[in-house]
Amino acid sequence: MTPTATLVLAAFVIFAICAGFVVVRGLTRMIVGTVILAASAYVAFHAWQLAPVLSVNWLGKSLPWFINGLPIAAFILSFVLIRLLVKGLASPFKGGSGEAKPPTLGGTVFHFIAALIPTAMLAGLGAALIHHTGSVADIRASASDPKKAPAFSQQLKTTIAQFIPEAWMKMLDPLTDPSRVELAKLIAAQSDKPHRPVIDPQTGKPIPRAIIVDDPELQKLARNGDFGALLRHPILTKALNDPKVQKLLKDLSH
Repeated sequence: MTPTATLVLAAFVIFAICAGFVVVRGLTRMIVGTVILAASAYVAFHAWQLAPVLSVNWLGKSLPWFINGLPIAAFILSFVLIRLLVKGLASPFKGGSGEAKPPTLGGTVFHFIAALIPTAMLAGLGAALIHHTGSVADIRASASDPKKAPAFSQQLKTTIAQFIPEAWMKMLDPLTDPSRVELAKLIAAQSDKPHRPVIDPQTGKPIPRAIIVDDPELQKLARNGDFGALLRHPILTKALNDPKVQKLLKDLSH
C-alpha cells in the first residue's frame, strides 16, 4: 500500500470511528467525549514537545522521568479538568427521562458534520506525530547511511508535506522545522566521526563547524541513537539563534 493510500485509509478510519460514536445512543455524550479526548491528546502532545525545555529550565538538566512523565500527567489532568468544565457548563451527560426520539435526516446529517470536529483534531495530531517520526527517521538515516532507501515513516512524512502547508505543520509541530532537523542531522552524522569536515558545496572547502556540534550532551544522545531526544533538546533551540549556526545551515542548503 502506498503512503498516500495509507494516509487516506487512516483518515477514513478515524472519521468512521468518530461518526460511529455519534450515530449510536448518547449522541451528545459521544461527541463531547471524543472532543475532550482529542483536546487532551493535543495538550499531552505539546507537553511532550516542551518537556525537555522545561526539564532543563526547572530542574537544571534533562531528566528522562520528567520528560516521559509530564505528557502523561498533562493528558490525565487536562482530561479531568476539561471534562469537569464541560459538564459544569452544559451538563451534556444527563439524559432525559423520556424515551429517545427517532433520528431524523437533518439530525443525522448534523451529527455526521459534528463528527468532523474530533476527526480533524485527531487527524491533525496523527499527521504531526507521523511527520515528527519521519523527521527522526531522517536524522537516524543521516547517522547511518544517507543513501539507503528511505524508511516508510520518511515516505509518509514526504506525503504529508504534499497535503499540509509548511506553515500549518510549523504550528502543529515546530520541533520539525527544516533548519532544526538539518542541524540535528549534522550533529548525528558527525557523532561517531568528530573529525570529518563539512564541505561547502559551493567552494569545495571545509566549513568551520559550529561549537554547538561539539556539545557533549548532544553528541551523547546521537551516539546512543536517541535522535528523538536530540531533536527536542533545548540546546538545539539555543543553537539555532547563533549566527554561526545559521550561516552554516544556509551554506549547506545551497
